[in-house]
Amino acid sequence: MRTSAGSHERFLIIEVFGRYAGYTALLPTMAGAANRCVIPEYKFNIEHLTELMVQDRNASSSKYSVLLISEGATFLGLEEMMYTHQTTDAYGHKKLGGVGQIVADRIKVLAPKYNNGHAINYISQNLGYMVRGGDPDAMDSIVPMAYGNLALDLILKGIHGRLVILRNGRYDNAPLEVVTASKKTVDIQQFYNTDRLRPQYNSFEMKPTFIMTGG
Repeated sequence: MRTSAGSHERFLIIEVFGRYAGYTALLPTMAGAANRCVIPEYKFNIEHLTELMVQDRNASSSKYSVLLISEGATFLGLEEMMYTHQTTDAYGHKKLGGVGQIVADRIKVLAPKYNNGHAINYISQNLGYMVRGGDPDAMDSIVPMAYGNLALDLILKGIHGRLVILRNGRYDNAPLEVVTASKKTVDIQQFYNTDRLRPQYNSFEMKPTFIMTGG
């Protein structure tokens, strides 16, 4: 997708999972997958986003820039999440999708204002389940195998209501309430730069593997 965006000198707008939390957009952006990201925890200004995307594109030797957008993200003027249809899943959630295309269309209209009057086209892609289809690395392969064994050990011991986890780099278990008691969302003040629409962090020292996920 980068190759296509670069060869045609376009914006690349990628919509990813994230109804209430923006980790699937924020962490890949931190890892270098995108120039900017927008997440559900912060209602962004699309004019400002367009200005940043144009700056990023024009600074690139291949004349393209990449935006990751969580499916639950909204911007000023778009007051609610976008739904593909009104039917709900087993938990009562309506299926999200489509905000990436809306943002792409708006950016295309606004881009000439920040690009000396010249239009910029885009490539828009909703990754959806495709994002789960990559080749597994060592962690992807070993951790689930270990989790399965740990879960079965708990069952055989008659222990219920526990969640198998990695804690400080070691396998452990914790009460289910650690994931059901509250929504785990991005701490905007600590991890998201609302002016630059990018991840922010002060230091990696003694932080957990994925930085923003707690201890």
